[in-house]
Amino acid sequence: MLGVVHKLDVAGQEIRQHLTNVSQRLSLKKEFFPIPDINVLHAAPDSCIYASQSRSHDVADQQIEAALEGYRCKCSFQLVPASFFTKSRINSEKASLHKEDITILSLDDLVYSVREHGDIIPLRSGIFSPANRRIRRAMACVMECLNTKRPVSNHQNRWEDGIDRYHFQKLRKNLTSVTFVSSWGDGMRESMITKGKEEWSGDCHATLHFGPPGLLSTPSDTNEELNWKEEAQRICDQSNLTSLTGRSRGVKFVVFNSNSTEFGHRERGNDDCVVHDDLWITMRNREPVPEVFSVSLVPPVEKLSQVNVKVQYRKSSVAFQHPNAGVMLTSLQWILNTLSQLARDSVSCNSEELSALEKPRLLELYCGCGAHTIPIAKSSILSQIVAVELDERLVTACRNNCILNDCLYEEGKARSETDCYVTKVSVVKEDAAVWAKNTLMSNNKQNTATAQSHSIGEYFTSFDILLVDPPRDGLDKAVCDLALKGRFQHIIYVSCGRSALLRDLDILCIGGFDVAALAVIDLFPGTDAVESLVHLRRRL
Repeated sequence: MLGVVHKLDVAGQEIRQHLTNVSQRLSLKKEFFPIPDINVLHAAPDSCIYASQSRSHDVADQQIEAALEGYRCKCSFQLVPASFFTKSRINSEKASLHKEDITILSLDDLVYSVREHGDIIPLRSGIFSPANRRIRRAMACVMECLNTKRPVSNHQNRWEDGIDRYHFQKLRKNLTSVTFVSSWGDGMRESMITKGKEEWSGDCHATLHFGPPGLLSTPSDTNEELNWKEEAQRICDQSNLTSLTGRSRGVKFVVFNSNSTEFGHRERGNDDCVVHDDLWITMRNREPVPEVFSVSLVPPVEKLSQVNVKVQYRKSSVAFQHPNAGVMLTSLQWILNTLSQLARDSVSCNSEELSALEKPRLLELYCGCGAHTIPIAKSSILSQIVAVELDERLVTACRNNCILNDCLYEEGKARSETDCYVTKVSVVKEDAAVWAKNTLMSNNKQNTATAQSHSIGEYFTSFDILLVDPPRDGLDKAVCDLALKGRFQHIIYVSCGRSALLRDLDILCIGGFDVAALAVIDLFPGTDAVESLVHLRRRL
């Protein structure tokens, strides 16, 4: 527990020290550069509570402890025969099987394993504590199926090793690894009992990866494919998976759970595996700008003094999604509260009879499936959102999520009475750097003061706020140029790469922005990974 606190303190102080160096450089130009305090946020998956240092240490400590396990909703493992971990092959005690596992495993039984500093480490009892409950349950069921043997007639009550002695020998052949992907919300909710049978809430998809020669010994062998799918269907149903996919080079087979109509969630004929999630935003004082005070994967209690808004997601199981639901919730609430405060500040001198078009406008780069986009739109904090993403799968998911939540911008469509409670989103498929370069070129060709309202296909430069959540490598130089040369008064920067963040803060702060707020969250407990949240304000 102390390690987690120390890790976050070190991360925050590293960023703060870097900002101090920037301040010293700016002081030579006689420019004042304020350095904010570090706000440490703790994500607790089981309670969905949003906490900061201002809360009591007891609550924060409980949240830290809860966050140490059950937080991952995407996990990958190697599948290694137990015989690999014989004493002649292992180099360390950590890379050997535990005594309890040795007594129950046969040499050809498969073992979940992870790589660590070049070593292949078996999971003790097949348990990976960072995985959420849905994935841990699926892991146990899948491995039980893969290691189930058939009795041998001439050795009654005994088992023989060899792949042909296993019930699911087709699936075991050339099998090298497995990936599990589940809903964000599954780690937050208890399993449900339906008609006397346990069914877990949320989706869980598993993908089996096969090495050479692949899924099929003979290409286009219909019988072999049918046999594989028959075994896969049995494991999928017995393990309560939403889907089970087999992948090898150039080959992909998918089966969907046949036990319940709640599984699958797909159009027939479409082999895309979809992950479903819902979250709820609780707000008050909706006019003129709402105040957000709760984000949760659990439906809130209805109260007259608050408004509860439901957000629905449909995400591709093979495209990127945030792997830590607790951190995603905490980051989202921080973003919503920051945007809400900025919107209130921008209208504080105006009449409370504020029109939607007078609220701030947001450009979001690297928007992904709309994890931030949709809640911001449904909160009606802003007047306009343009969301840019390159990955075709994520662009499709973001557009579909906008349609699902009734917030997709449609050119020429008249606004309805309910549109005042939602911000319309224009989703653009484009590389963030290309978007930035084209916007700057367009800005150079025309006077931005006469720029027209945005429509899909046009580059629009009059945004008030820039929201970026880039990959670990950080912002492209063109995006930094756009941030500095555009009309943005504020930048919200979500970062999972600390070194890239420090580099980008150098550029943005020297170029004319101050750091108004800074927060850090433990992204993956037990590692040095930290998610940083930075609010930058243009210097006066």
